[in-house]
Amino acid sequence: MTIRTPALPGGCSRCAGKGIYFDPEVKVGRYGCLSLCSCIQAQCKCGGQRPFQFWDEDSRRQPCPCATFRNRLSSLEAAFKRAEIPARYRWKFQDDFLLQAPDGTAVPAAHEVKGYVSTLVDGDREPQRGFLLHGPPGTGKTLLASIMLNELILHRARPGRFLSLSRKYFQQLKDTFSESSANYGQTWRILDELCRLPYLVLDDLGIQRGTEWEMEVLYQLIDARYGEERFTVVTTNQPLEEIRQMSDGRIYSRLTEMCRFVGLHGVDYREHLNPW
Repeated sequence: MTIRTPALPGGCSRCAGKGIYFDPEVKVGRYGCLSLCSCIQAQCKCGGQRPFQFWDEDSRRQPCPCATFRNRLSSLEAAFKRAEIPARYRWKFQDDFLLQAPDGTAVPAAHEVKGYVSTLVDGDREPQRGFLLHGPPGTGKTLLASIMLNELILHRARPGRFLSLSRKYFQQLKDTFSESSANYGQTWRILDELCRLPYLVLDDLGIQRGTEWEMEVLYQLIDARYGEERFTVVTTNQPLEEIRQMSDGRIYSRLTEMCRFVGLHGVDYREHLNPW
């Protein structure tokens, strides 16, 4: 469900007219948090108390100018929690994608890549075509995919999910066939939810060299999102030729139409972060 909010007159340099922004200052825990912008707080007449109403001069209850934005903030906080983005990437946005590698060398196509992110949140149209980010490990594919997801959730207030295509995911589906599992009988509910999400990141495609059943489940997910034209970002360390061979080419065929292929190459960031 899309949560519509009124545009702010003239916008705001901090929140870009959205009324909500990510405050990187750490007050509690390890990370910053989503905050109501000062441009909205200045209009508040209810003191932030639910149900976000105030008494006007004629002693009538009126919705506070902040009400829509405070409700939107609550919805966004819930959406980010449900997105299951790994802690390392949970609050990464456009400015966190660096134009230079840790050794100072320019990241190939970095400006072009940042441009892709900007187009996702500019304008009123929902993005139709996703991305397949490919290249060797440590070149920022998962970071970039998470940035795209974070920006879309924040600016469009619609749900998304980060899904690591590890054996843990397939084990979760297998558990739905076990009567002792809390998810028994929930296979298609889980798959249907993933198919319907407006935004989905599929991380590490090709890492699972699994069974025919696993490949078929993966194909069905990608095929469903292809058919519904859902925005999907896929990352992979595997050569494209290996992706082409998966599921007799059916997965690759759909990805070529539903995703823009973007190669990320260069130094391994992790080698610079962990030199020993």
